Amino acid sequence: MERLFKITVNGKEYDVAVQELTSGAALMPNYIGAPAPAAPVAAAPAAAVPRAAAVVTAAGSGDQCAQMGGVVASILVKEGQSVNEGDRVVEIEAMKMKVPVMASMSGKVSRVLVAVGDAVAAGQPLITIS
Repeated sequence: MERLFKITVNGKEYDVAVQELTSGAALMPNYIGAPAPAAPVAAAPAAAVPRAAAVVTAAGSGDQCAQMGGVVASILVKEGQSVNEGDRVVEIEAMKMKVPVMASMSGKVSRVLVAVGDAVAAGQPLITIS
């Protein structure tokens, strides 16, 4: 679905078309006024690519979930470790900022559902506290 926006940069206005890409679509810019490419260009593999986001499942009562999408920067707990409400359990990096995920309850970490470098979506369970 394409949406049109008007942006201003340094006092100069530009019309911009933004198209939502589905997973697996090639990331190909299609600027207004520029001719569309004749054939899609395959993206070159990057040296360090985060693992693909896991399928988001419904969160249970003890699941601590990502508040926003990003990449898991660090996991601060291990399975079997006791945590208190408000303890930092995971850090997510998004847009060069690290956002802590805090334990919403006290208990013992029963499962760690992600690894450092995993791409996560908002609402995705990261750890389970029981």
